[in-house]
Amino acid sequence: MDEVIFLEVLDGDAVHARHRLERFPVTVGRGYANDIILDDPKVSTSHLRIERTEDGKLLVRDVGSRNGTFRVEPWAQLAELVLADDARVAVGDTVLRFRSRAHAVEITRVTAVPVAPRGRVFERPFAFPAMLAATVVAFLLQEYLTSYQKTDWGSLTVAVLVPVVAAFFWAGIWSVASKVARRQFHFGAHGTIASLGLLGALSIPLLLGTVVYGLALGPWVRWLYLLSYLGWMGCVFFWHVRYVSRAEPKRLATLLAIILVCFGVLTQLDSLLGDEDFSSSLDFDRTLLPPAFRVASAKPVDAFFDGTQDLQKEVDKLAKEAP
Repeated sequence: MDEVIFLEVLDGDAVHARHRLERFPVTVGRGYANDIILDDPKVSTSHLRIERTEDGKLLVRDVGSRNGTFRVEPWAQLAELVLADDARVAVGDTVLRFRSRAHAVEITRVTAVPVAPRGRVFERPFAFPAMLAATVVAFLLQEYLTSYQKTDWGSLTVAVLVPVVAAFFWAGIWSVASKVARRQFHFGAHGTIASLGLLGALSIPLLLGTVVYGLALGPWVRWLYLLSYLGWMGCVFFWHVRYVSRAEPKRLATLLAIILVCFGVLTQLDSLLGDEDFSSSLDFDRTLLPPAFRVASAKPVDAFFDGTQDLQKEVDKLAKEAP
């Protein structure tokens, strides 16, 4: 390798930090006396040493670390290793890569329309509290408007606690994943996304119910509900994963779309195979909408009974076939 080499601290496939090495020996470890300090609790105070041999080669030598030093490809514990361009070694949970200054880099990506970078809305200081408050208000209104009895303070309290606990719990899970994968929690961003997800889950049936009532849509409306839920779930998971993975947005969106389509097919497998759902309970919307919302004309009662003639014929046929 050249006299000047670069030590890269990797975060997955991306570079977390890059150090230019010009003078040798170089010490690496967790202690502050080292030339390169690694923030990894599994790395020893003095872990390894990079030195130049008499014949001019660069050598990585483990200096008695507690957890050892490992060559990545092929995986093997080592006491020392002669460095080649693009060599990688693992210390604790950290992967180090060595490259020469002559190492070729990828071709520069061209930006179609150069624009100033903008911060995501999810990362703004008050985004999470504001979105969570809006979600809580929506849950309270939904509970209040769909209850036909006197005010039940217990139910209203639950309507407040459910979105708050769910948002914090869901955001906590994704924050831990972000910390592991990207070394940042992003709790506020994940909390904002979780609150949006809850708000959408509550709003979708209300909005679609209004559309279905106003346009007098047919029984195929169940597919509209399914597509709406899957689309909203896809958006929520997409932004969660953006803070966890470094994958390209288009590739990530394609993968999530395939997963959601498979999930939707599995949930509707019985219907697609011809099995009909049966329930002894009446399915009706508890939210009463005003007649002014009705855009399509209502069907007369006679039209309803005309549509039952085919059903009556099937019932009579079954009655005749019965022993």
